[in-house]
Amino acid sequence: MTENRQPGPEVKVLLLAPNWLGDAVMFSALVEFLHQNRVLPDGRKTEIQLAVRSAWAPVFAEDPRLSQVFIVQRDGRHSGLMGGLKLGQDFRQLNPHAIILGPPSLRAGIAGWRSGAAMRVGYGGDGRNILLTHSLATPTRGIFHHSVELVKLGELFLQGLGSPNHHHENAEFYPTLPGCDSIAAALLKPTTPLWVLAPGATYGSAKSWPLSRSMDFVKTAIQKHGKRVVLLGDSAASAFAKGLAEGLDLSLEQKLDGKPGLVDFTGRTDLQKVVSILKSCQVFVGNDSGLMHLAAALEVPTVGVFGSSNPQWTSPMGPRTQVVHPEGFDCRPCYRKSCNQKEFCLDTITAESVMHAVDLLISSHGS
Repeated sequence: MTENRQPGPEVKVLLLAPNWLGDAVMFSALVEFLHQNRVLPDGRKTEIQLAVRSAWAPVFAEDPRLSQVFIVQRDGRHSGLMGGLKLGQDFRQLNPHAIILGPPSLRAGIAGWRSGAAMRVGYGGDGRNILLTHSLATPTRGIFHHSVELVKLGELFLQGLGSPNHHHENAEFYPTLPGCDSIAAALLKPTTPLWVLAPGATYGSAKSWPLSRSMDFVKTAIQKHGKRVVLLGDSAASAFAKGLAEGLDLSLEQKLDGKPGLVDFTGRTDLQKVVSILKSCQVFVGNDSGLMHLAAALEVPTVGVFGSSNPQWTSPMGPRTQVVHPEGFDCRPCYRKSCNQKEFCLDTITAESVMHAVDLLISSHGS
């Protein structure tokens, strides 16, 4: 049974971040929305708490908009449906008046119900509607950008407190990560300009720019433009990195600074190190992935290459972004993990088209 808690001078709202890195980064648009609207019409203020997976906590740990960061042990104490109950019990100790659920799962709904929060806000579905006090129907993918979908949960929360409707265009609430301001760039003045290529996509190969096309891009970046290309990704991207090096007859270097060449950090960095590398680079190129959203939120000039997914739903957000996607494929966005068509749409994205997007970013921002 939910306790009847009346909000005091400060209204504590607990935000449960989504499980994937990219979604957690886009969730920061909701943090910014609530921060900008923290003063309520009756003079009270909202106090924002964030619950986030331990893997993504470094980018939020020092966020000045947050009063507290709670670590979700997704692979430990808080795993599974029973873990949802334990998570809710732990949330109860934070004494939130409201909880806004980023994950659309039943497990998250159970955690919200067990938190004791008087307001439980989220998207309906997955059998959890009865656990929510304020819910929205899940829109069709791509009608709104996902960050806008998350901001709409913030609007619903404020309406539940009696505040007027706060409707804003998505451009006003880009994902931002001020908690990363204290993370220093790995190199302040690289000997050779660094371009980052993130070849992986955890979801599946249908989101991944093929090796042959990536090879053409890396070759042009190194030989024609004189850049040092840094490969970022988890250990699953290491085979891709090896294939690039073998195809181009290049060695995979381990040192960030140096002459034009290929540097492999796949599977070798934690999130804080990734942030420091991104802060040192001139351009980021990658598939629709968590690293792409992270780079964009750090205001690194970012080119997102989209195949099976929908840029209208998950494009990189911010003033320094470009999207490249295939044309003429009625099957996309298919949201499949692997392609089942005779022609793979991402195989039509040439190195020249991606390089053109990079050139647009560099010329327009003077990077």
